[in-house]
Amino acid sequence: MTEPIRNYETEFELEKAIERGDKVWVIGDVHGHSDALENLISEIDPNPGDRIVFLGDLIDRGPDSRMVIRIARKRADSFVLRGNHEQMTMAGFGERKNTSWAPPLDWLFNGGKQCLDSYRNADGELNTEDWIEDVLWMAQLPHLFVLEKWILVHAGLDPKFSLEEQKAHSCLWIRKEFHDSKKPIESEKTVVFGHSITHRELGQRPGELGLSEARLSDGRPLWVGIDTGACDPVSGWLTGLDLTSGDIIQANDQGDTRRQESLFKRN
Repeated sequence: MTEPIRNYETEFELEKAIERGDKVWVIGDVHGHSDALENLISEIDPNPGDRIVFLGDLIDRGPDSRMVIRIARKRADSFVLRGNHEQMTMAGFGERKNTSWAPPLDWLFNGGKQCLDSYRNADGELNTEDWIEDVLWMAQLPHLFVLEKWILVHAGLDPKFSLEEQKAHSCLWIRKEFHDSKKPIESEKTVVFGHSITHRELGQRPGELGLSEARLSDGRPLWVGIDTGACDPVSGWLTGLDLTSGDIIQANDQGDTRRQESLFKRN
């Protein structure tokens, strides 16, 4: 099993933004819902010093994965982690990891078809050059960012292991074992993750964040789940959490936005 990839330069930049008092917005699973993403970024209205982190699963299921990737790649203030849906596309290169790509069936059945369709022209022809370029970009994405008070990751961490012993598979896929954990991986770091839609996997009402009942010594939750189901018909909310203020902003495809109580004001 492979070790998770980190980007230390990005971690340094995010930490400096927090130290300056600028905002670091962490955004949950977009899953191809470009309208919700554009509405959320418009409501966030980031300043030049602010930063945005995507927790992975930019693609699949929703109507315009291509546009979501365009947004994430073109913004100089944005950084992207790898999700399990980005990882599933890697299987299309086969074991030799060459540049010949074929769509994996598991991926197609899990929203990959909608993703590929967003790269087709009016005649149904796939823009292969753009797609392969974006897949190769996905292959370079890190698995987690580690900051002084936060760990940002797509799915979570394996509670049986220290931070240094984590494996990439857990960062991308883990659920219940991580959700049930009562002890921190790192004693002063809250884990912020997506992957598990909060009303399906974490016992919350639609659109509500998931918060661990276990707490760190400073009172913050052990973990915070922010995949509120942008692709889910019961919810449709895409969530952004600011690590500096604890502010929570949500948006959907219909142009609705709302704010929830700050993470730091919750018991």
